[in-house]
Amino acid sequence: MSKILRCAIAAGLCALSGAATAGLTTAGTWTGTVGLSVDGIGSNNTPVGDVQASIPIGATILQAFLYSAGTPTASNYPLSPRTLADYNSAGITLAGTAITNFDTLVGGVSPRSDIVSWATGRADVTSLVRSLTAGAATSSFSWTVGEGAARNAGIDGEVLAIVYSAPGLAQGSVALLNGGQNTGGETSFVNLGSPLSDPTAAGFSAQLGLGISFSCCDSQRSTVRANGGLVTDNAGNNDDGLVVADGSLITVGGLGDTPANNQSYANDHELYNLAPFLHTGDTSFSIFTENASGDDNIFFASLYLTGDITTITPGVPEPETYAMMLGGLALLGAAARRRQRR
Repeated sequence: MSKILRCAIAAGLCALSGAATAGLTTAGTWTGTVGLSVDGIGSNNTPVGDVQASIPIGATILQAFLYSAGTPTASNYPLSPRTLADYNSAGITLAGTAITNFDTLVGGVSPRSDIVSWATGRADVTSLVRSLTAGAATSSFSWTVGEGAARNAGIDGEVLAIVYSAPGLAQGSVALLNGGQNTGGETSFVNLGSPLSDPTAAGFSAQLGLGISFSCCDSQRSTVRANGGLVTDNAGNNDDGLVVADGSLITVGGLGDTPANNQSYANDHELYNLAPFLHTGDTSFSIFTENASGDDNIFFASLYLTGDITTITPGVPEPETYAMMLGGLALLGAAARRRQRR
């Protein structure tokens, strides 16, 4: 096989590999008497606003992440952070503490030239949240979030996700997921360590929460399916943003939201009940997301399940996406062979 042909095939395989891992990826899973607190805030104010947390008295904080969702990376959004260095120098604060340890970029991809992609920053704030909650005599917390003036209008807002354990909670699993999915549609698979119990039984819970940025105004909405069934086609809006403007377009399913499926756009708050789509004995289930308008960024997801979540197999592009990539790979190979014969 010629060097040119080998390079063509390698390039194609890299494209396939990259596309196949662009979607939901596991940021961590926890099983036991565990619970979850998620909230978000966005604005162009200084400070941005307050993010809430609900944690049982005496609970142990297992993990806390702060996600900061920038506006698109296209050249017409010059204030948007694009790198970890951008986030670490953006003046982001939580409860007055500067957050300068962003270490993960979550990237979303759009086919639109006026969008291109998004770069969401994620920081581990476990130690900070532990210190803020240590010895507290309350389960409700409110902490101020800030963004530096130079980047404020280029960051749609922040999401604080906290995983904890506490005696007396039901046995279950929590998964935190980095989003950054292809707006053209991807399917991810949630894998379980043991067969699922009866989803119709009392006490069973299966909740999916999504964090979405750069979304508003009714026409910008995403579709979510679980095991092929329609969960919602109204995901999106700026429910956690204080104004309708770039730099405040954010929503996340979490505190204060009631799990509901296929609501109207105004009444869909990105927290969903997956139990109707699950079956006794399931050892995995699928989650599909798609944003037809190509301008919403699903950058985060959370799962709580009365079951044993082990891993998430990240986003698999829809069949037509694979077909296009495979067709391109075939053309690359044919072109390489033609060049070899000359």
